[in-house]
Amino acid sequence: MYMVIFRTGEGKPGFHQAESLDDAVRFVERLRNQEQVTDARVFRMSEVPLEFKTYIKVEVADAAGAEEAAPPAAESGSVAEEPAGAEPLTAAAGSSPARFGRFRA
Repeated sequence: MYMVIFRTGEGKPGFHQAESLDDAVRFVERLRNQEQVTDARVFRMSEVPLEFKTYIKVEVADAAGAEEAAPPAAESGSVAEEPAGAEPLTAAAGSSPARFGRFRA
């Protein structure tokens, strides 16, 4: 398969597919002789094999609500100090330890 790409006399882009190189050359000759097109190029085309795969994307259902629930970051970019009298988080007896310090026992 071949592709002829050209610009018409008015400057508009055009293209033509041809089954053989001879067909493409004849089309370029016709463009030049009958339509006075001087800018024509011929490209050889070959199919690029594609493989389609299933893709699953997970999104948060209410992204706006999740952003509002998140605490604002410190403006100075420094780590906030613990308030006086803050107690460390510990796991209750017989339960799993608090993950990442987010859950109180």
